[in-house]
Amino acid sequence: MCVLLVTAASLLTVLAYPYIQEKASRWHAGYEQSVEESSRAEQEASVQIMNSIYQAWREQKQKEAGQILTPSQVFLPQLSQKLTKGLGAADGEGAASEEDEFDYYGYSYEELQSTMDSTGREWQSFAREYSQVLPYQMTDIQGNVLNSNVENPSAYFSKALGENQIRLSLRFDSSGAMEVKSVEGPEANRDRMGNLMTNYQFYDPLEARLSGDYRYGGVVFSGPRDVDFTYQFDLEDFRYPDSYGTSGLRDYISSGGYYGVVLVVGGILALIALALPAVRPLGLGEGRLSRLSFEPMCFLACCWIVIVGSGAPAVMVELTAQGTILRELEEAGLLPVLAEILEFLANLAVWIFVYGTMFWMALSTGAVFRLGLWRYLKERTWTLRFCRFVKRWVVRCLNPFNEVDWHANSTKAIGKAVLANFIIVTVISMLWFAGIGATVVYSIVLFFLIRRYWKQMEAKYDVLLNAINQMAQGNLDVEIEEDLGLFEPLKEQLVRVREGFKKAVDQEVASERTKTELITNVSHDLKTPLTAIITYVNLLKQPGITEEEKNSYIDVLEQKSMRLKALIEDLFEVSKASSGSVSMHLEPVDLVSLIKEVRLELSERIAGCGVDFRWKLPEEKVMVNLDGQRTYRIFENLLVNIMKYAMPGTRAYVNLEQQEGFVVVTLMNISASEISVSPQELMERFVRGDESRNTEGSGLGLAIAKSFTELQEGTMELSLEGDLFRVVLRWKMLGEEA
Repeated sequence: MCVLLVTAASLLTVLAYPYIQEKASRWHAGYEQSVEESSRAEQEASVQIMNSIYQAWREQKQKEAGQILTPSQVFLPQLSQKLTKGLGAADGEGAASEEDEFDYYGYSYEELQSTMDSTGREWQSFAREYSQVLPYQMTDIQGNVLNSNVENPSAYFSKALGENQIRLSLRFDSSGAMEVKSVEGPEANRDRMGNLMTNYQFYDPLEARLSGDYRYGGVVFSGPRDVDFTYQFDLEDFRYPDSYGTSGLRDYISSGGYYGVVLVVGGILALIALALPAVRPLGLGEGRLSRLSFEPMCFLACCWIVIVGSGAPAVMVELTAQGTILRELEEAGLLPVLAEILEFLANLAVWIFVYGTMFWMALSTGAVFRLGLWRYLKERTWTLRFCRFVKRWVVRCLNPFNEVDWHANSTKAIGKAVLANFIIVTVISMLWFAGIGATVVYSIVLFFLIRRYWKQMEAKYDVLLNAINQMAQGNLDVEIEEDLGLFEPLKEQLVRVREGFKKAVDQEVASERTKTELITNVSHDLKTPLTAIITYVNLLKQPGITEEEKNSYIDVLEQKSMRLKALIEDLFEVSKASSGSVSMHLEPVDLVSLIKEVRLELSERIAGCGVDFRWKLPEEKVMVNLDGQRTYRIFENLLVNIMKYAMPGTRAYVNLEQQEGFVVVTLMNISASEISVSPQELMERFVRGDESRNTEGSGLGLAIAKSFTELQEGTMELSLEGDLFRVVLRWKMLGEEA
């Protein structure tokens, strides 16, 4: 009966092949219509344009140098110096190798060289392959032609465009950033092409192949600069060939026909297999083959789902539809009729295996209806049988004393109790028949003694359990005054747990409050420029605005977007600093010169802020082992903070002095408004002195300064005396011992 059911299900599936093939054909046709071939062509064109640009730039650099240059020599100009320096250190010249530090990020200069040269060879190969369909000219900023792959570039790139042709003009500025100057051609293709090329504005091929960490080695990709490129091409040359002329395995799986037939036929067969063991006269599910345990059955079911779900049986449908099986059989010399019969039997065999395996697993699972759930779990699951074995072993081996937490002298106490009981029993045994009455009396006395002791232990246990329940319900102020005797160590541990819970709860409450404030502040600071950007974008969309208004709106948009960028960069910087993931490059730095450099950089803002800065800096150098870039950021943040929040018309002081091997920098100013928060809160993230948050700023300046100071083994102290705001920075001078 089981064989007939499985065979019938397999036969139905084979007979459903025309339905599956028809669904696959419809899916294939619909898919091909939905694919945007033009979009794919533009994507391919953008990639090949970049390959052509890099190869053209390499050829230009070779022309200028008058020799053959490797890709790494052209695009990584700093690399040869790094490799030479590393070689000198290896030869014992005493130079400190930067390779060791660079290896920390998982790269080496040799690896960079190999990657760049390999990438350059790929660009050269693709540029040659597409040279016939990608005419270009490269000009300098003045318009002089530097390189081209057509004979008369000026005439070629001035002629009219064809139906599907695109003329693309790109500019690389002095920093290497790419700008799309113009795109000519059909409107739809023009817009998509421009958007695709914009993705390469700040593109770094090495970062895409390795990661941005490669720059820590002091080597940075250097592409085309101060040149223009013009390309004129036909999108038809970049269209992908139709690789799905007929329905393939993808279509059989994606169309749903294959899964639909398997789910319907297999689902009906599985329901029958689950129900058959419940019909006791049939006796199904009682044989040895049907006593498959639950765990291996789950494993087989997972394998079955993976195989059938991945569409492996659909390969037979595909091979049958394409006539592959028939062709192979006929080429083997079989008659056409015999080949068709063998093809049919092969398909039937595949589905008999698929449905037979499923039927066997469902039949074994159906035993739960005949045995009942509990009996099925006990008899057909390895897990429960193992648990029952462990339970029997534990009950047999353990005794009640294992449940008691005895003190260190428990062995001695038990020995005394056993010895006393031995003496009593020995004396009673000497009384002959009177010993029976003595045994009764002894048992009664022993019963009441043990009962009394048990009651005492039970009361102490209830006290302990009640305290635990109160703590579980959130009452962390519960106190246990009673002496718990044997449970006294547990009471002491419970007190420690309670204190730990209270501390954790307090920390969690503070953390949640900080998170709420952080989210509120971030939302406010990011929403303000974002709202302005949205507003002015909508204004730009209004019809009839003048060119002057448009320029004004664009200026505001630029200002607000730069503001938004600065906020995000500050947030990213303080997050890195807080997590300790900032890499500090410590070296001897003249702190006096650094402060003067910051003062010079901010001189215009200082002059216009209305605050009179008084500088007290020594004439001689003060050397400290610091990261110059991060320290510059510290003083920049602190000085900008003074310019924002100091009272106009007052004086601000910046003093640098040396104290007992330390260099101390003090900054003081008078606050324009009353500061109602503590110094500690001011140095938290997103906290400002003006609670209305009307001033420009992210609230991260002091937090960043404090983090960078501490990462350089310094200290930053902030104090308030009325409206006097004072910041004191302290670092150990170079050469001083800790």
